[in-house]
Amino acid sequence: MPADEQIIAQEHNQPTAAPQQSAKQARSRQSDDGPEILPCMEHFVTLVRKAKRPGLALLLVERASATSLPEVAALTDVAKGILAVQSRKAMFHAVAKLGSDAQQHIERAAERVVLLDDEYGAQAVQSLLDDEDINDAAIMAAPSDRYSRALFLCLLQDFPETGATRDQRFDNAERVQVMHRQWKSENYSSHYLGPKGVVPSIDADVEGVLRGRISALFPQVAPDQIIIEQFTRRDLAHADRCGGKDSDEVTPVLLHTLTATFNGSTAHFRQVANGEVVEHEEPAAMSASFSWEPGTGALGVFCEDREVRRELATIFRDIVLACDGEINDMPMREFDLFGFSTPAMLKRIEQERVAGIEKISILQIKVARPFEQQTTDAANGRELIQHLSSTMLIGKDRRDTRQIYQVAYDDYGIDDLTEYTLAQVKLVFRMAKQPHRKAHNVAVQITSPNGLNDKSKTEDDRKRVLEQLTRIGVLREF
Repeated sequence: MPADEQIIAQEHNQPTAAPQQSAKQARSRQSDDGPEILPCMEHFVTLVRKAKRPGLALLLVERASATSLPEVAALTDVAKGILAVQSRKAMFHAVAKLGSDAQQHIERAAERVVLLDDEYGAQAVQSLLDDEDINDAAIMAAPSDRYSRALFLCLLQDFPETGATRDQRFDNAERVQVMHRQWKSENYSSHYLGPKGVVPSIDADVEGVLRGRISALFPQVAPDQIIIEQFTRRDLAHADRCGGKDSDEVTPVLLHTLTATFNGSTAHFRQVANGEVVEHEEPAAMSASFSWEPGTGALGVFCEDREVRRELATIFRDIVLACDGEINDMPMREFDLFGFSTPAMLKRIEQERVAGIEKISILQIKVARPFEQQTTDAANGRELIQHLSSTMLIGKDRRDTRQIYQVAYDDYGIDDLTEYTLAQVKLVFRMAKQPHRKAHNVAVQITSPNGLNDKSKTEDDRKRVLEQLTRIGVLREF
């Protein structure tokens, strides 16, 4: 049995741990002394403290240092979840005895794992795991946490068993994390609609043509210096919506990502050499990444050079999709807030929630009263008509148990919002607990007619928000 599977199997067949002191007593009396024992390995200390699969942390240490630590293995084998304080201390002391090169190797890997611990990274890792794969399914089974799942991919890629093929999903998780962060920023991404239903296919010939087209777009880049990598990941939002169906009835929805990396820019830096400040210019790697959803035709292009994104989208259509369908800008959204004029909206958002959304609260409503005002243009000696509006914000404290329409009546003396123009609405979406993800809130502010300011933590949150707004008749795309 491979070592990865052994450690997972061992953790599923653990003897009952000895009774321990209460968590409160342990915290007050004990410390693992991580910062004192390993002062230069902050991320590794964090990883060992957080990972519910400590055997994976031990695998990292052993493979990175080519050292066997049976005394530590005895502690991780019986651990149920996070290592106890004394066991962590034992692991830290064992790592402290390793050479500095091995320690640095371990710390660099631990840092990459810990940097994937935010919502963007955790969702990226989760989307790349396949519950139909026996090893992936085992790592997702309890006890499980975002650190252990990311570390699992790190081991498969950078510390594989002897003779095993490197699994490159860890690198891709980092790319997907960055793409999710940049999704809403025009500085990094542009979004288009392409032909629906087309599944990309990449082989050596396609890669060669793709390199040629990218090289033509960036003349300073040689085709043979362009690295092409393609991955698929699951649409978690779709998977959650299908959660109630039998597994045999659910067709997995795969999202496709493709990244072209090349030296397309120049890095400038200064360095002190022989007592002088020397200016340096070195080629720096940049990338053009694509996110493709066959079901919707949504194509995201991620590249710092905004001017070439549409051309990159065309290249993706021509070469990767091998079709001639149109590439259009993502459709404009329009929000109709009139439905929030009456308490009937409360019933609608209660009865028409999409899967994965537990609750929707209306926190604020801004209303406006348009009017005309006559004024004089003294400089030109003429009368002007100004079209103005006065506004009023009806808001409630998030702890206030009253619904917003009761607040409008009690505190503002307003019982009919239909007399006003609704200018803005602030909502709070309570996202339900999902496998390997805690329940959380997403605040959304909608400004008529086209403004949307949402604090979605992931692309999957964003999709649910938009689907929900469409379902209750607030959003339309055209």
